[in-house]
Parts: sequence; C-alpha cells; structure tokens
Amino acid sequence: MRGFIDRVEDGVAVLLLDGGGRAYLPIGALPAGANAGSLIDVSLSALGPMPVEEIADLIERLRGGEHRHD
Repeated sequence: MRGFIDRVEDGVAVLLLDGGGRAYLPIGALPAGANAGSLIDVSLSALGPMPVEEIADLIERLRGGEHRHD
C-alpha cells in the first residue's frame, strides 16, 4: 500500500494511507530522504505470536512514551 506523509509533528510522521486511514510513525522509521509531502511504500508483515510478558512490556514502554524520538 502507499502512504502520503501529510505532516510531521513532535517527531511523529502522519501518513494518509491509500484507500483510507492514517498511520503514525516515528520519523526514524521513515525511509532516507522522506519528509512531509513524500509518497512512500508501506508494507506490513506478521511476526507471529508473542509471549504475554513481551506484549505487556511493549505496551508499557509505548504508554510511557519510549517510542517517541523528539
């Protein structure tokens, strides 16, 4: 799927997705040279199940703002 980088706010890129919807990515996850106004390819793949403890740790880190790259 394709995404258009609509804007970057507080280190987070807001992508408008082809076919509808939005995605929010830390700017460090963008391809080199991509910025507001860029059209990018977005792909997803399943990583398989995670142990409950790893999921809980990931959720805790995300809620704590560890994903932010200001």
